[in-house]
Amino acid sequence: MPAPLTALLLLAAAPAPVSQVTVFTDQARVTRTAATSAPGTIEFPPLPDTVDPSSVRVEADGAEVRRVDLERLTPEAFRTAEARQLLGELDAVDAELDRLSREAEAYRAQRDLLTRLQPALPTMDHVKPAPRLSPQGWPQALAFQATQLDASLMRLRDVELALRAATRRRDAIVERAETLGDVEARSGWRVSAVLAGSGKASASLSYVLRNARWTPAWDVQLDPEKSVVTVSLAGLVSQESGEDWEDAQLTLSTAVPASAVKAPELLTWKLGAADRFIPTPTPMSDVLRPLPQPARAPLQRSEELQVRAWLSQRTGRAIPLRGPEVDDGRFDAEPSEPTAQNLRRKTAPRSREQNTEASPPPPRPAAPAAAPEPGAAGFAIADEEVTGRTVTIASSSTQRAGASVTPVMPFSLSPPPAWRAPTYGPDSPVTLAGGYDLTFTSRQRETIPSGAGARRVALWSSQWPVTVERRLYPALAKDAFLSAELKNPSQQVLPGGPATLSVGADPAGTAQLQLVSPGETVTLPLGLDRAIKAVRNVQVVDATQGLVSKEDVSTYTVTLELVNPYRAPVALRVFDQWPLPQPNQRDVETKLLESAPLAIQDASKGHLEWRLTLKPNEKQTLRFSYQVKRPKSWQLYQTEVRP
Repeated sequence: MPAPLTALLLLAAAPAPVSQVTVFTDQARVTRTAATSAPGTIEFPPLPDTVDPSSVRVEADGAEVRRVDLERLTPEAFRTAEARQLLGELDAVDAELDRLSREAEAYRAQRDLLTRLQPALPTMDHVKPAPRLSPQGWPQALAFQATQLDASLMRLRDVELALRAATRRRDAIVERAETLGDVEARSGWRVSAVLAGSGKASASLSYVLRNARWTPAWDVQLDPEKSVVTVSLAGLVSQESGEDWEDAQLTLSTAVPASAVKAPELLTWKLGAADRFIPTPTPMSDVLRPLPQPARAPLQRSEELQVRAWLSQRTGRAIPLRGPEVDDGRFDAEPSEPTAQNLRRKTAPRSREQNTEASPPPPRPAAPAAAPEPGAAGFAIADEEVTGRTVTIASSSTQRAGASVTPVMPFSLSPPPAWRAPTYGPDSPVTLAGGYDLTFTSRQRETIPSGAGARRVALWSSQWPVTVERRLYPALAKDAFLSAELKNPSQQVLPGGPATLSVGADPAGTAQLQLVSPGETVTLPLGLDRAIKAVRNVQVVDATQGLVSKEDVSTYTVTLELVNPYRAPVALRVFDQWPLPQPNQRDVETKLLESAPLAIQDASKGHLEWRLTLKPNEKQTLRFSYQVKRPKSWQLYQTEVRP
């Protein structure tokens, strides 16, 4: 049964709060939900300018969506009548301010005069005797002065209060004049949908916004007593879309939203046939200079510009000026006086070269191809080009008598020339996810205001068992380097990103995590363990060998003393090295003599590694020795090179 016309035309502006937001690398999909009833028309709250109009979708639960209307909210016209009313109010309040200012000046002068009144002796005359003064009239004079001074101060107070009130009214009028016609905050899109059905329904509006982003951030906290690390993933979400997301469920995604691209259409590919070629003369086209354009007639002063100029002059501030006159660059927004003559015209100077510049010549038609040789087939392929993905076959220009040949346009499967593949930075979710489409839902509903900076949103947390060990480099550093080797036991791919490391409640630094696949092992640096130190001592014994050709032989003995101050066993990996000769130096020979306990050796690099576990409060000494042999009186030097 069709819905009544009155019900379909009823426009109900329904509150539709943001319920779901999916944030991508550089945009977000927002879903608003509103409760309504069918049949009827529901109007959603205005959407900002950052909305992609092609992404607007309306769905309904309990009703059927018959039509969706998308209307552009354009800036409204300048309200001239309201501006004239503001001018009248400004005239009245300015007149009142002028009157109150004069009254205040008069009362201040009266106050100053009464304050200066005081009894004084008459001028002394040396010829006549001094007059006898009577104080009987002084009380009346002082009482009159006090009464007049109090009345003057009360009237001055009332005038100053009225002056402040009038100033506040004028400031309010000036503020209204500044915002008059300024509708940037109200521009955007209006979405309304016509619903069919009966009863209560729920309508949802979804759309894509620009200027929204997120970045993954990790927190890794090690519990050294339990050998458990807590791994937490959060997202730094920020947006400047123009609307606030209040109490919304967030979903952060590393996917790239697909955009609909129309597939190319294959046209019919035909070859032309011809028996005889008839030469056709081609007329030459002369390039003529275009006629000079007449000067543009000056625009007449409109009522809107006149009123804007008056408001700018009266308020002392610039009133927003919009319209074709401003876009064309012909008028200023702030004239010195509210008269039509003071609106200066902005006309760009036109040079003689611009006036007389000739237009480019039209493209000349291609010359006809030569006729085929006698005995050739009825059609011939004159040229065949394959460039990229574009295949072009040019047919002969011959044609039958009375028949026409339709030119065939080339086709291509490549993207349009203006299309460019999107690029993403190294810290974007798309790059850090390594091509995986990952989604993470916020653990609670969040509020992300527009333009308020990034907000940290908790996404995921888990505890993993780790293998904690200390790495010591006694020849390079005194302290032990703490590291944790963990394995991803979950079945979820985790993106990379910056990580904040901590051991217990103490911060240990930062690290950059890479993409972690299920079952992959990751080694995290957790800072320094200053409780475990290695003491390194070196002893040298020099000797001379050989009967005829003397050689200097130096034997180095290195001892490493390690102590475990903890009340639990500690796993250690100790690294050291012995020197190697230069590849082209045959007169110098180095040799590792021994290592106790036996170390893992890398003869190509000269590296030694011990892997051991110290018991609580245990002390252990590592030792190795090597020998350096060179010709007599040779001076040794060292060079550090990367292996």
